Amino acid sequence: MPRRHPRKAGPRGQTGATIVEFAFVFPVVFLLFYGLLTYTLIFTIRMGLQHSAEEGARAALRYQTIDGAAAMTADERFAAQVASRISVAESTARQQASWMNGWTAPTVSAQVCLSGDAGSADCSGAAGPVTSCGTSLTDICQIVVTVQFPYAAQPILPSLPGFGLIVPDRLVGQARVLLDGRTLSI
Repeated sequence: MPRRHPRKAGPRGQTGATIVEFAFVFPVVFLLFYGLLTYTLIFTIRMGLQHSAEEGARAALRYQTIDGAAAMTADERFAAQVASRISVAESTARQQASWMNGWTAPTVSAQVCLSGDAGSADCSGAAGPVTSCGTSLTDICQIVVTVQFPYAAQPILPSLPGFGLIVPDRLVGQARVLLDGRTLSI
């Protein structure tokens, strides 16, 4: 009876083991790469939103003049200054965030409230429209610019099962600057 020799392990003998190892390792590596890519895009968008809000707030702070101010009363000038600063803040923030319009245009809002009304992040604690701003810290006004992107409704990358729990629903950038009452009555 002829003797059989056990088959020697060579390159052909390992092909099954390599496929099994790849089948175990690939999903883990793919999830790590997908998570890294997803959060990189989320942080990039978030920083873009923050930059847009900051630029809008700076534009509102720098805005100084309105047309026809000489013919207005002091209250009319104040209201026109506030409305103009809000408009400039929103348009500047919208222009700065326009690079995201290919996905979904972010929503931009700006509000002027007293600095003491800032109980919440967006001046929602304000009693109503601001009618005057002072020069002391207790009655000085602030402008709050908020830029929001609905990430859950319009994700940049499709969500994998389970990733929806750790990905935010919306991304928000917000900035605020104090407005001295003397600059609003010019």
